[in-house]
Amino acid sequence: MLAERVSGSVYMVDAMLLGRPKALSTYIILGDDETLIIDPGPPSSSETILKAIGELGVNSAIIAPTHIHIDHAGGSWRLMEALEDAKLYVHPRGAPHMINPSRLLEASKRLLGERLIQLYGEVRGIEAHKVLESKDGEELELGGVRVKTIWTPGHASHHQCYYVVDEEVLILGDAGGTYHPEADAITPNSPPPFNPQKAMDSLRRLMELDAKTLCYAHYGYTRHPELLEAYLRQIELWMSIIEEGLRMGLKPEELKERLRREDPMAEKAWRRGAERKLMNIMGFIEYFRWIWGGADKF
Repeated sequence: MLAERVSGSVYMVDAMLLGRPKALSTYIILGDDETLIIDPGPPSSSETILKAIGELGVNSAIIAPTHIHIDHAGGSWRLMEALEDAKLYVHPRGAPHMINPSRLLEASKRLLGERLIQLYGEVRGIEAHKVLESKDGEELELGGVRVKTIWTPGHASHHQCYYVVDEEVLILGDAGGTYHPEADAITPNSPPPFNPQKAMDSLRRLMELDAKTLCYAHYGYTRHPELLEAYLRQIELWMSIIEEGLRMGLKPEELKERLRREDPMAEKAWRRGAERKLMNIMGFIEYFRWIWGGADKF
């Protein structure tokens, strides 16, 4: 069976992002009346997700990306075509770009490159009448299962997390960073545009929920909720190191070496092959470029 049970109503599926195992987790919440599919992945992952929900007996669902980045939400249209009466549930900032994904695709191409976008698969828009806009703090009633939506800007302005109230399970998307279970470590998931101050404010809100299980998009779940605070401290550390380094004139590769020396948790993950190190560092660099008013501050 493709779906692994996390708790009573929550299942995790390895979405096989770009054919790679343990790169993206899709979460399925089964209620008596409705099913929520969180982070369905890109179109290239859709067959895996459809097979998993078929094994669970799901034939209708609400598709609920944590945010609209193509690796999390790009395959939403394929699931909605395959499932009867499916709806898309998304942050209001993201809704227009799921209806017309042209700007989303252009931004994705600039960040990831044309070839990678082709590997993710074709992205199509969603019919507007099938798109439901979320509200911060609202509870979705799935039939015996309550799921609370929490807006969590930082990684993206349109990011939201989902809290399965009675099971104390928090589905984080990218708000909790990237989890490396083999290394028992977290690293920032912070490609531009990233706002570390908003990310930390979001983490403080999430910590107030007192969740017992954390579910990461990249990758897997853990029963160690203290990792939320660990990630908050890590962002603070990266901000301090990168701000000081930029004022000294250090380049991204030099900043990476400083982070390796001064952040033991990131070093543990990087030694095990964590990817996109410079991209995540660039999110902090671009943040300081923005608050300092431009590149002339470097």
